[in-house]
Amino acid sequence: MDRPLWTPDPSRVAGARITAFMNKVGKRDYDELYQWSIDEPEAFWPAIWEFTGVIGEPGNRVLEDGDRMPGARWFPDAKLNFAENLLQRRDDAPAIILRREDGLRREISFRELYDEVSRLQSAFKQAGIKQGERVADFVKNIPEAFSVMLAVP
Repeated sequence: MDRPLWTPDPSRVAGARITAFMNKVGKRDYDELYQWSIDEPEAFWPAIWEFTGVIGEPGNRVLEDGDRMPGARWFPDAKLNFAENLLQRRDDAPAIILRREDGLRREISFRELYDEVSRLQSAFKQAGIKQGERVADFVKNIPEAFSVMLAVP
């Protein structure tokens, strides 16, 4: 096929996050950005980290064993809290959308997810569970399983 199936209108391109990122790092177009990501991954990925607002410390090394696939390690010294990054939003937009085979559809907002994780963290703390301890659970693939995962210290 010689032509794209779909092309966004110019206003959509202008408002896209990738366009803002290209402007920030001084790249004219996607091809130039893509080539930079391949030629200079140790400059590209810290720029992504900063632009996307990852909360945490990236560490001093960006890439370890970059010539090994599999085996390359990105930001091997990074320290971040997965839950803290995922729970930055606290609005009513959907964070999780559950759709079951029986047709049930359920949405959990970012605010509801944050509140649920907070309650679970409090319960874990009251139970004496500390960072570094293991917590195991056997549950269905439901939003509450995700909440428990985020709440574990």
